[in-house]
Amino acid sequence: MIKTKAFELIPRPVPPQTRSSLYKQIVEEFVKSEHQSVLVQTDRRASTLVQGLRKVLKAEASSGIKVVQRGQEVYLVKS
Repeated sequence: MIKTKAFELIPRPVPPQTRSSLYKQIVEEFVKSEHQSVLVQTDRRASTLVQGLRKVLKAEASSGIKVVQRGQEVYLVKS
């Protein structure tokens, strides 16, 4: 009796990892705004938000913008 495989291997390259566009949208909107600093409110935890925003700023080499956390509040600041 011949056994058949319960799986199949398909050659395919791994797609590139993409970050959530939410963080990029937040940064882009802040850059366009005339505000010097803003409080960012979202349903994400403060630590997650800070990490995501900092990664976007680093990836896009956005100098002149800082992410600041005070307690559970996250701010973007133009310097």
